[in-house]
Amino acid sequence: MNEQKNAKKEKRIKPELPGGFRDYGLAKAAAKQKIMDTARGVFEKYGFEPLFTSAAQKTEVLTGGEEESKKIIFGICGSEEEKSENSLRFDLTVPLARFVSANLDAPRPYKRYEIGRAWRGERQQTGRYREFTQADADIVGTSSPDADAEVLAIVNKILTSLKIENFSLRVNFRNESKRIMEEFDIKKENQAPTFVEVDKKDKLPYEKWEENVKKASGLNTENAKKYIERISGKKSIPAEFENIKSRALKLGVAADKLDYNASLVRGFAYYTGIVFETILQGAEKIGSIAGGGRYDNLVEKFTGQKIPAVGCSLGVDRLLAALESAGQKIPTESSAKVLFMNLLEDAGEINLWAQELRAQNINTDVYMGESRDLKAQLAYALKKEIPLVVIYGEDEKKKRTVVVKNLRTQEQKKIAKDELIEYIVKEIK
Repeated sequence: MNEQKNAKKEKRIKPELPGGFRDYGLAKAAAKQKIMDTARGVFEKYGFEPLFTSAAQKTEVLTGGEEESKKIIFGICGSEEEKSENSLRFDLTVPLARFVSANLDAPRPYKRYEIGRAWRGERQQTGRYREFTQADADIVGTSSPDADAEVLAIVNKILTSLKIENFSLRVNFRNESKRIMEEFDIKKENQAPTFVEVDKKDKLPYEKWEENVKKASGLNTENAKKYIERISGKKSIPAEFENIKSRALKLGVAADKLDYNASLVRGFAYYTGIVFETILQGAEKIGSIAGGGRYDNLVEKFTGQKIPAVGCSLGVDRLLAALESAGQKIPTESSAKVLFMNLLEDAGEINLWAQELRAQNINTDVYMGESRDLKAQLAYALKKEIPLVVIYGEDEKKKRTVVVKNLRTQEQKKIAKDELIEYIVKEIK
């Protein structure tokens, strides 16, 4: 009796996650999987090969010794010495650069994709998590503008394949941004701080942003205003943009999806040429759902050898958050296309049918719950959105028939047992 009372007094553990981390289950898991599967399919259509880099990397490799990078590092467990020396990757690009540096004999151009998790020790915000999944594709070993256009086309193809149309690809070029700064006589020591403030355009009220840019640039009020007008407008479209645009159009990108944006300066600490980001209309506050650019100097940090590279990265979790913010959903289906109702004590016969369908590459489930009630099993199928169910109870067994019900149309058909497999194959395929 006392033991029972003590058991009741035991403190229950709350099933909580740390801040910035999240689980994906049911429909959200299916949506996330569909995004990753779609991305993988597009990458492979364009001839990219998979790469799996370690989640754990040397801290020095990840940060390159830069203090700013150290602020978002996630240390990993191990000895006291290892905790400072090793960290979890915060993106998939730096591990790629390290891999290329360690495998210089790999064929070039090297077209690789990787879909994996990364971690950042940042403050949690809407659409920004401390653990997240990226889907990256990079082309290493070429400076061709066709490669720049291809990574734009890849992002475009992934989103349109997911039936997402309300997005824009904002494009800028590092050289053009520096040329505009030089045109306004912004001193070299003011250029990096100015880029930092320009990058905050979508995060601050316009007046505050304008004030910060003016202060960082060191320009007087009149020239600062002209500089801000220049980078905020589209009066002057550089030839570099027209060149990339013409190539991207031939790769299936619609003209109205490409937008020259002189105020896009994100990542200029390592991007050397084109830089782009993808914004979902109706979810601008979430920020970029995909982006990328050319980074011709990253591999050089490891080898001393300059190897050009360009790539794109889709934020899978960010895309889901943006779609939710915009009131959109990724249409998903149950992985199972057929569910056998388990109404008899012996499931041997339906398990044999299920195996025959699986051999035909039809995803098939057999109800494993304890209830033998037809309504309960139908409710299960409806909740999982399985399109076809097979009903085989005592009556059907005596008559050597089965009932196949389409839960989308609510139509059902009674057929002979020996016609079941052929019938379902035709219905599904």
